[in-house]
Amino acid sequence: MQKLLFLILIILLQNCLFAQNNLFRDTSLQVSENNIAFKHAWAGGLNAAQFNEIDLDLDGVKDLVVFDRSGNKLIPFLNKNNKFIYAPNFKSKFPKIKDWVIFADYDCDGKNDIFSYSTSGISIYKNTSSSSLDFTLETPLVFSQYPVGSVNIFVSPVDIPAISDIDGDGDLDILTFKITGGFIEFHKNMSIELTGACDTVAFQLETGCWGNFYEGLNNYTLNCQNCQCPPIIGNSSSKQKHAGSTLLCLDIDNDNDKDILLGDVSFNNLNLLINDGDSLNANMISVDSLFPSNNNNTLAANMDIFPAAFYLDVSHDGIKDLIVTSNSENNSENFESCWFYTNNGANTNPDLNYIQKNFLQQEMIDLGAGSYPVFFDHNSDGLEDLIVGNYGYHQMGGNPSSKLALFTNTGNNVKPNYVLENRDWQNLSQINLNINLNIPALNLTPSFGDLDNDNDQDMILGDANGKLHYFTNNGTNPASFTISQPNYNNIDVGYFASPQIIDVNRDGLLDILIGEQNGTINYCQNSGSLSSPIFDTVITNFGGIDIESNIISSGYSSPTLFDNNGSYELYSGSFTGVIYKFNNIDNNLTGLFDSISPLLSSEGSKTRVAINDINNDQKIDCIIGNYSGGLSFFSSDSSLISTQNFIPRNNLNIYPNPTQYEIIIEGNSFGDIDIVNSFGQLMLKSKKQSIRHRVNVNQLNSGIYFLKLGKYSSKFIIK
Repeated sequence: MQKLLFLILIILLQNCLFAQNNLFRDTSLQVSENNIAFKHAWAGGLNAAQFNEIDLDLDGVKDLVVFDRSGNKLIPFLNKNNKFIYAPNFKSKFPKIKDWVIFADYDCDGKNDIFSYSTSGISIYKNTSSSSLDFTLETPLVFSQYPVGSVNIFVSPVDIPAISDIDGDGDLDILTFKITGGFIEFHKNMSIELTGACDTVAFQLETGCWGNFYEGLNNYTLNCQNCQCPPIIGNSSSKQKHAGSTLLCLDIDNDNDKDILLGDVSFNNLNLLINDGDSLNANMISVDSLFPSNNNNTLAANMDIFPAAFYLDVSHDGIKDLIVTSNSENNSENFESCWFYTNNGANTNPDLNYIQKNFLQQEMIDLGAGSYPVFFDHNSDGLEDLIVGNYGYHQMGGNPSSKLALFTNTGNNVKPNYVLENRDWQNLSQINLNINLNIPALNLTPSFGDLDNDNDQDMILGDANGKLHYFTNNGTNPASFTISQPNYNNIDVGYFASPQIIDVNRDGLLDILIGEQNGTINYCQNSGSLSSPIFDTVITNFGGIDIESNIISSGYSSPTLFDNNGSYELYSGSFTGVIYKFNNIDNNLTGLFDSISPLLSSEGSKTRVAINDINNDQKIDCIIGNYSGGLSFFSSDSSLISTQNFIPRNNLNIYPNPTQYEIIIEGNSFGDIDIVNSFGQLMLKSKKQSIRHRVNVNQLNSGIYFLKLGKYSSKFIIK
């Protein structure tokens, strides 16, 4: 019998551990800005987007998939009733993709396949969907027959090649720049010639200078017959390695040959090269450097750096439109980086007209580059608001502008509703926190805690230089802050400090955990007092954690220590986007923590997670930020998370208990607090106005005390 009970206990424990690692995506939580609800609030933001069409749900209608090379993430949208609907459940249907992707039907079966970057070349995944979307790897690397033999087709990871039927024979050919740059190689698909069908992957190099032109630094030499033309004056030798370009083929003038749109890595414009040859022998005769400025009311594409063009129907009229984005995942426009031009003409004779700069971006939370969320009740109404830091909004010709965004919870404790009220909360973009250069700091990452023992939450910000900055709470409602000490205590963890204020060792004093670029976590123990903290020691490599050290040297740890009913769990985002979880923390602060299976892995790069119970269902909710500037929301499934592991929000929870210095009172009740001793004598009064309220009890003698708040009471011990 004892063995049976032990076995049952083990099974229950395994189920509990398994349950705690499962979260599901929730897109129903409402978010608005300026009285307009975000249609795709939790889609995750866009920086360097690539647009493609594919039938996701196999209903015969092409849907939309956006790939962001900033974090290598896919964002699927169903096309329903001429509207795009965010459909994240299709993410798991796709293979792992990095750097660039093109959806095109290589085998002529009516289903778009996947061409993507693979080891300085191209991989192909065949669309094998029948009852649901499915892909099978056709080839990990596409080869072509060169004069010297079969060699893989070179494509740089920073390029986007053109995959199109160049010669008009019905199968898909490939255009890509030579490894030395300057000239475009035309790799002819030999499938039709060899088999009479499209289902064979067989290419040969047809010409090494397709179109008879040479690309310099955003300028061109035309009429380079047989690849013979001198390098452009001022351009480096063509023998240098190719720097980066984007290609898109389309028949702009309806003459049955392929013209080409070309973006350069170091420039902001798209170049249209007109083909005056034919489908078999391309010959570029002119260059339009202001494309698509084809009439008075159309803007030329201007992406600040490295534009890329995509040609697909996003206006639901059956005619392909133009989307222009940036192909640079860093140092480019990141808030208005999806330019939409509607096509009022035809596919092969387009009339392109500018509509907007933030296609889809205006319908999702997008805070530029980077999003670092933390929960904070800024107006003391008992509801969890959201403060989100960022790396910054792009500013042409200058440093990004780093800011905090305020999302106020205007719902209730059962059904939250967020309003993006302020994109520069506390005007931090105007404060010169970088005291060495006397300029604002980059990559602001917020954390909150009462560091001066005045019953309100102060703020510490981490920055890109590994520094911390301390702001005191002015005691107002809503909360406002004043900079107290930039470069707080001269703490420097290297780069990209990601702090959390929390009582790590449960001694009643708030400590600081700090993540950093190299992937380790730093523990700053408070050796001072409640009102005068001292952080004179930084313990590196806390818990033996080194995020993704087996993958990359820059793990970008971002710790979130969470008290799950008296037991600490530590979560961390990462460079690759995986959310990691650790336990075995309590009573083991100098030891090695246990790593639990990674929780999530599809939200982009440089992630950070905020954890709370925002809908009062006694289960974990989490909001994840990523480098694309957006957010994702996950809540737990009632069948997976045991409610006994979570604190009822309508009762009182007092911790630490026992205590020496202070108690934290957590619960969804507010009002006057009475603390009495075991004889019923009133010893202390306070007023609770927020979900988490701190009371200094270090003036009380050791013993048993009772706390009363309205109809609730709870016992605690002072040791």
